[in-house]
Amino acid sequence: MSEMVSTTASMLNLDRPKPHNEEAEIAVLGAMLFSTEAVSSAIGALKLENAFYRPAHQTIFNAMVELTAGKSEVALDPLVVSDHLERSGKLEEVGGRAYIAQLMDSVPTAANIDYYVEIVKQNAILRHIIATCTETIQRCYATEDDVHALLDGIEQKIFEVTGMNETKDLQSVQPLVREAVDYLEKLINGNPDILGLRTGFDIDKMITGLKPGEMFVLAARPSIGKTALALNMAANIAMNPSHPAAVGIFSLEMPALSLILRMICSESRVGLAEFRNKTINQSRWADVMRAASDLNKAKIVIDDTGAIDILELRAKARRMKAKHNVEAIFVDYLQLIRAHTKSNASRENEVSMISGSLKAMAKELNIPVVVLAQLNRQAEQGEKPKLSQLRESGAIEQDADVVALLHREREKQHEQKDDDNSGLLSELIIAKNRNGATGTAELLFFPKYTRFENKANADSGDVPAGEF
Repeated sequence: MSEMVSTTASMLNLDRPKPHNEEAEIAVLGAMLFSTEAVSSAIGALKLENAFYRPAHQTIFNAMVELTAGKSEVALDPLVVSDHLERSGKLEEVGGRAYIAQLMDSVPTAANIDYYVEIVKQNAILRHIIATCTETIQRCYATEDDVHALLDGIEQKIFEVTGMNETKDLQSVQPLVREAVDYLEKLINGNPDILGLRTGFDIDKMITGLKPGEMFVLAARPSIGKTALALNMAANIAMNPSHPAAVGIFSLEMPALSLILRMICSESRVGLAEFRNKTINQSRWADVMRAASDLNKAKIVIDDTGAIDILELRAKARRMKAKHNVEAIFVDYLQLIRAHTKSNASRENEVSMISGSLKAMAKELNIPVVVLAQLNRQAEQGEKPKLSQLRESGAIEQDADVVALLHREREKQHEQKDDDNSGLLSELIIAKNRNGATGTAELLFFPKYTRFENKANADSGDVPAGEF
């Protein structure tokens, strides 16, 4: 491996000094000895791994961070820093007391601290990019690495480097308390600004919308309507009149065209049977065209790769976020995703790995991820479904922030006559809600249109005239 590193370094001329500016590093440290404001600015922006090129400068900066840890305001001076370094046995390796004093003498004012910090930070990011690229080249030459795992690792590293350019200031508790109280007041008043993405269903009252970084699991037995409900949610988010948001959909079971046909039929409340039987009239066709026009304006991105690998799915999700700025991702469904594990791994371990990866994806992209999942056969024994019936892995329950179980009596759909336009009573049970209430929302399912509606709206007559 050492021979490979040497060859790579020679090929890319990596043995030359990496980007750095020693004068800017000295100016940052010197300004921190001058001003408490400079201390706050520097520590907030330079808490990166190896932000300073010179090891001695990094050691001094680390000492300053340690001295200010947990304190709202600390005045640093050469004596305080030198004493701290001496007690930790690092004073001589950084140049002794004389060098600490020299740092303060090297900068006349702390007024330009932000400028100095930016120079140091940009050079640190450049060095991280070089390190990431060098490691990538070395791993590409190492034949023992799996290509899919390699691609996932590279993309993660790149996202990490991108995050380094986001500065997060230190925060005191007082403004956070005010912000928290303001949030609670808005929550009481139902202010839409602080709610997550609205699904359009009554569960929004319990979960207060789909929130960034959370994994929402929608589980049911086959043919209960979980895909239909997920598509209704996705359409409601993408076509929200007040806040339309881009949505990504991974469909492992159905082709993209079938999904769009379902969404058009659902939005227009016109069933495919009317086209097959050639019974559709001009008025109903106009409804279809209006729904198609509305859907055409929505930002919905679909990937219908069957049996997709979890690493490939995560890579595509990152591209969806980067290219289309999707604000939510739907995955249909979890048990069809291929795991990237050893061949002798149990199915439970595979599902556990997939579930954990989807939760990590939600946090990495900072968007809600809605994952459809199967329930085991125990859910068909007449009782309402339970969390314990999530198929193949308890890790799904553990990883999910919200678990919703869709339930209805499937036999009633078979008993329904062709000309019966009434909805079938369904229940969406919020069985787990990490940050809120649990409970049940009553829905009506219209099989002809693969559409769910809130039962409360239907009972109040809040349905377009002539539709049902």
